[in-house]
Amino acid sequence: MAARAGAAQELVLVGGGHSHALALRALALQPVAGVRTTLVSPARHTPYSGMLPGLIAGHYQFEHTHIDLLRLCRWAGVRFVAAPVVALDPRARRLTLGDSTTIVYDVLSIDIGSQPELDSVPGAREHAVPVKPVAGLWQRWQAVYARLQARPAGQSDCRIAVVGGGAGGVELAMAMAARLAGRGVRVALWCAGPVLLPGYNRCARRAVQRALVHQGVAVHVNARVERVRPDRLMTADGRGADYDELFWCTGAVAAPWVAASGLRTDASGFLQVRDTLQALDDDRVFAAGDIAAQVAHPRPKAGVYAVRQAPVLAHNLRAALLGEPLREYRPQRSFLSLVSLGGKRATAARGPLSVTGAWVWRWKDRIDRAFMARFTDLPARPARD
Repeated sequence: MAARAGAAQELVLVGGGHSHALALRALALQPVAGVRTTLVSPARHTPYSGMLPGLIAGHYQFEHTHIDLLRLCRWAGVRFVAAPVVALDPRARRLTLGDSTTIVYDVLSIDIGSQPELDSVPGAREHAVPVKPVAGLWQRWQAVYARLQARPAGQSDCRIAVVGGGAGGVELAMAMAARLAGRGVRVALWCAGPVLLPGYNRCARRAVQRALVHQGVAVHVNARVERVRPDRLMTADGRGADYDELFWCTGAVAAPWVAASGLRTDASGFLQVRDTLQALDDDRVFAAGDIAAQVAHPRPKAGVYAVRQAPVLAHNLRAALLGEPLREYRPQRSFLSLVSLGGKRATAARGPLSVTGAWVWRWKDRIDRAFMARFTDLPARPARD
């Protein structure tokens, strides 16, 4: 793709997800001459999802679990724009930001993740705290924890409801229960399906169920929440429960501006991409992480795919700018899942195999810290001509 006459090519990355953070690091170590790179993100700090349960449980501090995008961009020589994107015009190759300013691009990449689907349940948007964006969840959790800490132990009388029976909901419920142990807080987990962690093997599900019992989390299965009031939730089968705090971890959908752009998306609004991670109908637009729906190889939303996509994304962005051949990303069919169990224990599962213990948490901790070290222990960049 040739640059516009007399101007550098504009590479714009929207979102600070795992794929973009890793790709930005790789591109900085092998820069492309004549290219100006811009990262657009509504927040300076982007969370590493694998460490979020540990942050809630009190095992980590904020800085241990978040990538400082501004620091990364300064190291990489990249322009950082702290703003949300509200519209994309692929024909004009133009993004509109929340303050109505615009950014044009020659090559665009989108890695903005997903967000819980709230609008299908009356009252959820008004009364529930979605797990994403994480900044909102973290702010609310800090307020809840501070309020409960100020009360005498065992006299909190607080009911916390977590909606979502996947790994995110399970980990969040146990992390909250572990952090508030001994304070009289009751945590309940509401799952729409018949089992928690669908897609995990039976041994892993049993280990997680035992951990939930140990943490004192009440589990409700076959309990699809269909209506939310300010202090009470109701399920499709007529059950109801009062709550003081409600956290929502289910039903991932895409930001609405992606589908509104006219680019091809799936039923949940995720951008449909080829194995090169290019949009089906626009060679100049790439996507990775949860926002990307790989048409030839559909997979569930998981952070491991975002991490594995990053090298291919970095190569293909460089290749698109230079007019060189692109590579294809072929996702693995199964992968190692590590589920935190509230305390410093975890379950590891892959295919039919599963192990649980404190050593699994220590293993997970080493993996997570090694990932984050890529963005704190930044190497020297090559000198530019």
